[in-house]
Amino acid sequence: MVGCNYKGTRAELKGCINDVKNMRRVLTGIYGFPDTPETMVVLTDDSNDERCLPTKSNILKACKWLALNAQPGDALFFHFSGHGSQQVDPSGREEDGMDETIIPMDYQKEGQIVDDDLHDLMIRPLPSGVRMTAVMDCCHSGTGLDLPYTWESKQEKWMEDQNPSHTMGDVQLFSGCEDAQTSADVHGSASEPHSAGGAMTTAFIAALTQKPFGHTYPSLLQTLHTNLKGRGFSQRPQLTPARSVSTSIVRLTSPSPNRTPIYTSAGSRER
Repeated sequence: MVGCNYKGTRAELKGCINDVKNMRRVLTGIYGFPDTPETMVVLTDDSNDERCLPTKSNILKACKWLALNAQPGDALFFHFSGHGSQQVDPSGREEDGMDETIIPMDYQKEGQIVDDDLHDLMIRPLPSGVRMTAVMDCCHSGTGLDLPYTWESKQEKWMEDQNPSHTMGDVQLFSGCEDAQTSADVHGSASEPHSAGGAMTTAFIAALTQKPFGHTYPSLLQTLHTNLKGRGFSQRPQLTPARSVSTSIVRLTSPSPNRTPIYTSAGSRER
């Protein structure tokens, strides 16, 4: 789980660390994910531990750890809240010619993290029988994990990418917006600073809190659209899975402990 507010920079956001704290409460309180150093890594830029800061190196290490030695029956969860961007795709595989990226706190020195790297570290290694749910609340995040299918709500069908990257794991990504859109960071008031948060993460948490069980993946996506539109946001989250059969019930099953030793002891603005 990664939350980056970029405090003290021109890119500063207000709600990303709150997003991680709130999502953590949902995962542990509703779905029973164990909150231990062996099962959960949390990177936020208010940490006093350098190993728990959302630097490019730490994010990549955490992504690798999440998927490493995953076995059938494991359930994984990845959450990023922060800035996202795009850059030219040198490989020519992206339909729009652009790679989607996430922005670590040290991006000015170390650069961005491209979707190809996230896919290679977290998605490609997963064997059949492993479930991963991902939430990426950042700008340009629609295809942020390079998954092969996209749910088209109006047509109620799956669309396959022109250059699909098929893998073995059962992965679903809920994005903050479409690739060409931006995602909003909602500022809290002076009296309630803890109410700041990403518009999409806030909607996602509200949907799961109100109906923890029983959503299909498309119905959860529609609930996000309805929530955001009702609050005046134009961004449209996307659902991109590794398989075209994800009309089943949403399950964020509590995971078995990751069997790999952890590397650490702990785990409205456009984004």
